[in-house]
Amino acid sequence: MRALPMLVALAAVSLAAAPSVAQSTAAGGGTPAAPQQLDSRLRADIGRLGASLGLPHVPPADSFALGGRTIPAGATVNGDVAVANGPLEIDGRVNGDAIALRGDVVVRPGGVVTGDAVSVGGHVRLSGGTVNGEMRSLSDLATSGAAGAAAAPLTTWGAMKMVVAWFAVLLVIGIGVLLFAEHNLDGVVSELERHFARAFWVGLLAELGLVPLLLLLVVALAITVIGVLLIPFAIVAYIIAAAGLLALGFLAVARFTGRGLFRVEPDSVVRGVTLRALFTGLVVYLSLWFVVAAFTWLPAAQVVLRAVAVAVTWVALTAGLGAAVLTRAGTQHEHPDVTPTPRGPNEQLAWQTPTPVAGVAAARRPVTTIKSTP
Repeated sequence: MRALPMLVALAAVSLAAAPSVAQSTAAGGGTPAAPQQLDSRLRADIGRLGASLGLPHVPPADSFALGGRTIPAGATVNGDVAVANGPLEIDGRVNGDAIALRGDVVVRPGGVVTGDAVSVGGHVRLSGGTVNGEMRSLSDLATSGAAGAAAAPLTTWGAMKMVVAWFAVLLVIGIGVLLFAEHNLDGVVSELERHFARAFWVGLLAELGLVPLLLLLVVALAITVIGVLLIPFAIVAYIIAAAGLLALGFLAVARFTGRGLFRVEPDSVVRGVTLRALFTGLVVYLSLWFVVAAFTWLPAAQVVLRAVAVAVTWVALTAGLGAAVLTRAGTQHEHPDVTPTPRGPNEQLAWQTPTPVAGVAAARRPVTTIKSTP
């Protein structure tokens, strides 16, 4: 029986304390919603808000009210107010910015925001209130902050896959050149074998003159009315031609390099030897970049390896470009008596095969006849 008065007293104290708690909450600036968990993704989005919105300062992630917040009438908050995953409803006064991530900013009658009102993934609704600063409603953080967000670097595995992809592309292009322009490739390789140093210096001059030559071409076309219309096509054709010379030259250097790494048997098929030399050369040059990709996790070593790979690749591209320019993409040889690539025994007899397209049989071997004297 003595416990009954004590329970009644405790209930009375609780009822009396409830209004005072509500008053202290209102005086403190509003009622936050039920607490939620602040995961790593939400923290990253909050960290990008400053660069995305162009705001000089954004409240820290821990100060964001998750699920929304209400600033009641008569309450004043000195500083910025930020919420995430919910609305920000303002009936009082905010001496700062009002920011809502994936929620609306609602300023009701009597509500005042002295700074900016910004909503990402929602809308800023002015329902009788006042916003002294700028009001912005952005559809998404990704679209609004694309310029400020830095691109994610490639992982080690991603960089390796990119190198393998480039090797596959170059190999396919090389096979196409062997099928349709092997004579041109032979001409560039012959120039590299005879004058590698001269090809390098000519290639260096060609690289320095690529842009001035393009500008000169544009100016020459701009003189006439018809030429002005042809400028876009000329630019595209010029870029394609330059890229073709670079590709042909690099494939020639790859074949030249691979050819020097193994011995050719006398009875080897020429097409097989050429393909193996090209494949070996591409492996040599692309393996440098594969090593660079393998050390992505170690930046200090990657800087040194990348410098070596860039230097070697630049020398190969420059020499190949110079050889392609000197031979006019392999169509002209400086020495007309260039020794042909050694042929196998089966290919040496190819001259005996008739030519059905022209309809003329191959010439016979001259036979020396000896006349007998009586």
